[in-house]
Amino acid sequence: MSETCKVRVYAELNPTEDRSKVEKAMHSIVPSAEIRLVEEPGFRYLIGEAEGLDALKRLKAMLEARRIRDAARAVLLRWMESNRVVMYFNKQAAYMGRISFSEPSGESPLGPIRVEVETENPRSVIDWLTSKSGST
Repeated sequence: MSETCKVRVYAELNPTEDRSKVEKAMHSIVPSAEIRLVEEPGFRYLIGEAEGLDALKRLKAMLEARRIRDAARAVLLRWMESNRVVMYFNKQAAYMGRISFSEPSGESPLGPIRVEVETENPRSVIDWLTSKSGST
């Protein structure tokens, strides 16, 4: 699949969290993301960016390995917008190299990792992420 897209990964960096651990969690989902720290009064965020579907190959493999492609598809379609796919993942699970979808707020005391895929055709990205590896 040759879908062009921009991938962004966001996570709030809480005062009690180690930056390197949060970066590790983010990289477990999008390994190629270039992550930087953004500080605003009262908030610190880690923001990562990557280009292309290759940035999502690890996520695709994790969805397949956990055999949750159908469930993932339902979640992704629910959060799909006209030009992007938005997904939220549990930060602690991601740190352990696992994938666990999360709600945007309230589910985890440390907050989720937010992944946005900006693309002209979000449904085709969802189809690719939730298809078997042989289907590209």
